[in-house]
Amino acid sequence: MYFAKLEKILKIFCDFDGTITYQDVWLEIGDYFIEDKKAWSELISSYEKTEIGSRECFLKEFSLIKNFDKKKFDEIIDKQVIEHYFKDFVKFCKDKKIELIILSEGIDYYINRILRNNGLDIPFYTNKFVLSADEKSIGLEFPYCDAECSNCGCCKRNLLLNMTGDDEISVYIGDGLSDIYAVQYADIVFAKKSLASYCWKNNITYFDYIDFNDVRKKLEKVLSAKKIKPRQQARLNRKDAYLGG
Repeated sequence: MYFAKLEKILKIFCDFDGTITYQDVWLEIGDYFIEDKKAWSELISSYEKTEIGSRECFLKEFSLIKNFDKKKFDEIIDKQVIEHYFKDFVKFCKDKKIELIILSEGIDYYINRILRNNGLDIPFYTNKFVLSADEKSIGLEFPYCDAECSNCGCCKRNLLLNMTGDDEISVYIGDGLSDIYAVQYADIVFAKKSLASYCWKNNITYFDYIDFNDVRKKLEKVLSAKKIKPRQQARLNRKDAYLGG
């Protein structure tokens, strides 16, 4: 059997909206700025049915915003609350020298602002918010998309693959549809809400969790084990990806 030596270290990848924050920040923003709620609802429905990808959905949502107000935008962001145990979890990672990285299908502007508001400095990879000089026009750029795939804005799968070394065990924490590609390649998966449903339906081994205290407790048990076993299917999936499959 294939086991990771104890010297191998964990590397944690974590979703942002609805995972680190209690609310989906973008949905909060969209609910205020998008006036055509019917069109917006249809977009979300198409995304949830996987009829369109998150990148297309995001761009169309942005096109529905007609009267952008930077001050109100910031006010909505500044009202967001991070999960109660997240700061303790960040400290746990630092104490154990575990790298924590945020992978998000959200927007860099609000992630940076929310982290800063909470005194947190965590590397993150996400979509780029573009604001005009007069702060009236907005747009999106996708620096972490897959050039050969138009589905996602921020390709969490590629980021996880590219940033996980041979001596590392990947951990993924998430809650939604934007996480479904990454979890197929992660050794240890923590899932809730629609992501948990996806993992269950697709036979992806995962741990249910309610909050980051649950995640910390489980990882403490993992770290106390003499050997850490990578998930076999994830290892095979990574091998196929590296070979161009």
